Amino acid sequence: MAKMEKKGMDTGLFVIHPLTGERLPVWVANYVLWGYGEGAVMAVPAHDERDFEFANKYQLPIKQVIALASGDGEYDAPTGRNGTAPRMTP
Repeated sequence: MAKMEKKGMDTGLFVIHPLTGERLPVWVANYVLWGYGEGAVMAVPAHDERDFEFANKYQLPIKQVIALASGDGEYDAPTGRNGTAPRMTP
């Protein structure tokens, strides 16, 4: 699954993010993992390799929503690097 080509289609539908009110497009994709999660499907392209690959392929926006602190508690936003997780790059 990790190596297969990620394919998707824009449904033309939108949902509203319950916390931010942001309007988000709904896509269908061929790489959803059955049995992962609790019946909800989401994408976190800044934090998941499969979602990152998909977002880059279809030129979807990638917004970082989680920042892990390094040993000193600092996060380097310009480079996207911290002490525990390198930034994903295309």
